[in-house]
Amino acid sequence: MRAILVAGLFATLLFMPGIASSHGILGAHSEGYVADVIVVDLNCDENETCVSRPSHIVEYYGADWCDECPKVEAQLNNMTDDSVVTISHRPSSSDDFWLQSSKDRFLDVYGLWGYPSVAVDGHYILAGPTQAQELNSLISDYDSNYSGITNVSLNGTNIALSGNFTNMSLDIWTVNSSVLTPNLVTNHTNYSQSSIVDLDGDLLVIVLSKPGYIALVSGSSMPANDYIPDGGIDSIGTEENNLSGSTIIIITVLLLMISLPATYQLFQVMRMPPPIEEE
Repeated sequence: MRAILVAGLFATLLFMPGIASSHGILGAHSEGYVADVIVVDLNCDENETCVSRPSHIVEYYGADWCDECPKVEAQLNNMTDDSVVTISHRPSSSDDFWLQSSKDRFLDVYGLWGYPSVAVDGHYILAGPTQAQELNSLISDYDSNYSGITNVSLNGTNIALSGNFTNMSLDIWTVNSSVLTPNLVTNHTNYSQSSIVDLDGDLLVIVLSKPGYIALVSGSSMPANDYIPDGGIDSIGTEENNLSGSTIIIITVLLLMISLPATYQLFQVMRMPPPIEEE
């Protein structure tokens, strides 16, 4: 049915109550927060429901070189709860595939710094495979009550969204589930900049949020002993702040040259015989 989508014959309307000022966990954030999540199934048949609102969004951040990440990815691949949408970000430019928008969300929105990281509903953080094992029990304890987007329509590659979006941000993630990484994010569109979306995937995940830093709280009582603190994010602008090896050698030589006269005089004093006391 992808041809139907591209031909512009697909249009799905959502008439759901709610305003964008509400969000997943009331009173949880003072800055940014996730207000609504909508999923568009790009492979749905004509008689199926192509648009849905999940109860939870799980944002996974991993890397190809992360030894502990496959454990979490296997867990996410085995999730069967249809009320949860999982998307996988590759923020590290050291990976074969990575996305700048994923890197920006990893660093700037969530302020994360290690792998594997699982952000749940823009509120909870599970760090490492040990904490990630508590994902199912965590999301079963509450409902996010997402709202804000009232209408979604897709005409070819042009998407139209309706709702109360004042002072809000709309991010549209193209997700591909046909790769080893579960629901890998392969493209990003900011709705305020463009209404053209990439349909080369299996899902469009639309996230309505209040812009700003989203402070995550731990969703686990277990220590993150298997959390890799080195996020592997390429340093930006840090080269100027770091001294090269040759620079350190030059500075060391200069310091030795400056201190050489004083050191020579100290040796001369130490070699002088002690004075003879007169009786």
